[in-house]
Amino acid sequence: MAKQKEKVEFRYYEIPEGEVVLALLGEDWIREYGKTIKYLHFHNLLEIGYCHWGSGEVVLGQEHIPFAEGSFLIVPPRLPHTTNSDNGTKAYWEWMYVDLDKLITDLQQYDSMVKKNMLKRIKRTGYLLTEKENPVLAKLILGIMEEAKSKKPYYNDSIRGLLSACVVEFLRLSDDEEKIMRSRSNTTMIAGALEFVSNRYMDEIKIGDLADACSVSESHFRRVFEDGMNMKPVDYINLIRIQNACELLKRTEKNMEEVAAASGFASISAFNRNFRKEMKISPYQWKKSSENYESRLLYCKISAQKGWD
Repeated sequence: MAKQKEKVEFRYYEIPEGEVVLALLGEDWIREYGKTIKYLHFHNLLEIGYCHWGSGEVVLGQEHIPFAEGSFLIVPPRLPHTTNSDNGTKAYWEWMYVDLDKLITDLQQYDSMVKKNMLKRIKRTGYLLTEKENPVLAKLILGIMEEAKSKKPYYNDSIRGLLSACVVEFLRLSDDEEKIMRSRSNTTMIAGALEFVSNRYMDEIKIGDLADACSVSESHFRRVFEDGMNMKPVDYINLIRIQNACELLKRTEKNMEEVAAASGFASISAFNRNFRKEMKISPYQWKKSSENYESRLLYCKISAQKGWD
């Protein structure tokens, strides 16, 4: 009998209008992590978390790393992960979500090729770090959280400045990338494929292209991808395409043919078929309800829903 794959959840986050970050702060985030959600998830934004107290483990791909008071977490988009408190205990984390692409684009002093390289380096892997060993970055993160919490005059300007400083620290972390990557699981190895899909979902994508992006053979890539992501590469490609289609349906007045083409589907029939397969509803029906993307689940070992509850 084939091994049952665990579900991997895709969480969609929106930064509130007029804000620089989505900040989930305060005592509402004192909870027993992992009690009700026992599977990995990934999301569309950069996640930053800080642990004020408690202990447990963070799962980054297939790597299990213990956390404690003063730990902080940096997770790039589309890296599967989760946080679990020690059994029967609670932990106090606070969280922020950042549109990394927009942040890098807004840094005007860099040209397009430099920005592309910066994004590639920051998105390649995640980190669970300690305040003791990384005091500068920890201070920046806590500073952003304090600004988001207090909302003093010009707090968004302050947050932008602190995030720019964080980018520098993220790049310094990536200077040790080769050492980190050698110690990481297969899930991190496929980061090149995730980035490829993120940048090229609108084009025809062959599995061999993804294998090349990871510098491995196609057969090895398929095994590693399914082991790390709990889904087939083609399912992941379709998930990202459907995600983009939902964004276009929600935010633009494009017709269905335009949405299908912009999302990487060869025809309107292929778009309708794949959309209904994943969402259990047609794109026309989906567009009628503004709440569908936030509430509807995808059930093929994957689910999609809006952020944290």
